[in-house]
Amino acid sequence: MPATLTRPLALLGLIFALTAVLAARPAQAAGAGPQLRGVQLHSLWGGEAEMNRELELSKRAGANTVRLDIGWASLEQGGKGEYSQWYVDKLDRFMAGAHARGLKVIAGLWSTPCWASTAPESRKQGCSGSWWDRGVNMYPPANNADYGDAARWVTSRYGTKLAALEVWNEPNLPEDRFWIAPDEPAAYAGLLKAAYPAAKAGNSQVPVLAGSLAAADRPFLEQLYAHGIKGSYDGLSIHPYNESRDPSDRWQPQWKKYTFLPGIEWVQEAQRAAGDTKPLWLTELGWTSCQGGGSCVNETQQADYIGEAFKILKGMRSIKAAIVYNLREKGDSGSFEDNFGLVNRDFSAKPGYRALREALGGSKRLRLRIIRRRKAVMAVVRGPKRARVALKVTRCPKASRRRFKVRTSRRGSAKVRLGSRRQLRGCRVRAQLAGMRGAKAAAARVR
Repeated sequence: MPATLTRPLALLGLIFALTAVLAARPAQAAGAGPQLRGVQLHSLWGGEAEMNRELELSKRAGANTVRLDIGWASLEQGGKGEYSQWYVDKLDRFMAGAHARGLKVIAGLWSTPCWASTAPESRKQGCSGSWWDRGVNMYPPANNADYGDAARWVTSRYGTKLAALEVWNEPNLPEDRFWIAPDEPAAYAGLLKAAYPAAKAGNSQVPVLAGSLAAADRPFLEQLYAHGIKGSYDGLSIHPYNESRDPSDRWQPQWKKYTFLPGIEWVQEAQRAAGDTKPLWLTELGWTSCQGGGSCVNETQQADYIGEAFKILKGMRSIKAAIVYNLREKGDSGSFEDNFGLVNRDFSAKPGYRALREALGGSKRLRLRIIRRRKAVMAVVRGPKRARVALKVTRCPKASRRRFKVRTSRRGSAKVRLGSRRQLRGCRVRAQLAGMRGAKAAAARVR
């Protein structure tokens, strides 16, 4: 090759290489899936030991985020500005425990204290007795600024321990389960507009989520847009349940509100039509292994569907978070609501928990494969992400025995050259996860 052509061709090769790298970046991002992944917890309902156990199980599953329901009605039960110390102490312990385990918290703030509620007096009854059992807490506050003050208190106190503050829970749900107002979209829009600047004043770094919609409720979302919610949130949250169907089942087009993938797409279409560029957060998804048909699935299906859901989400860059509802069974009955858990009430694991660990990379499972590259022997290991792996070459001539230490990549894989095939033929290679109790070793033989 003439010397005068060498430099231009080398430069051209460099340009092609850089182009290939840049072109690969979106594909890598697309394959990463939602940035925030984890489970719903109800840890404020029980004692400290249960709280710690739930947080530890979340961490072991590979979660980086948990969602927690915070009851405004409990937080500020006694009156304006009178924060219940017992509840604050419990909330502090939860936030500290999550932070110590590397878990961010999506705080769903909902439930109106009696003193702030617009519930009729026939329900409030002077705020005497168990007013929460009379549904008083499901009504919007008389002054939305009171909710905003509580939101500011939460973001100010916990700051970047929070992944987000979510405004209320499922205000669109039928049968007045969480939100009772003459015009529910208008009332929720008013609450959101008051909450957003207040929460940002508490800590501007904490994202504020709007919606928290049960199912993929595009009609309700469009009413919220009509009431001018744009500019009052950093992300939109929905709960795209798929009833008893596989998450890849697109079902009938007219019922896409009650589907997983078509529902997500339908909501995103509404976002685009409204010029809404905020990311979508799936703050609830899951299946219940209840008894009695309808939307019930068996435990094997629950596990399979959770794994499939995360495979579907893997390539969806517009999804910021995916939170499975929920970690632990609410009770021991076979009811619909009690059986969304991935572990039983006694903390014994259901198949769904193992499926979540596989999906989130929290599994201790390690796979080992021996490959040949010309005359060299390579070990390829796959397991948890960013894990330390110790490899030992044994059962062969003493001179060939050796040890290696590697760390898996963000994708959970690592490769190491062990030596020449001539030296290692017949040797046994054993791989063990370091620092993970109960993790099984993987072994293979060099052929």
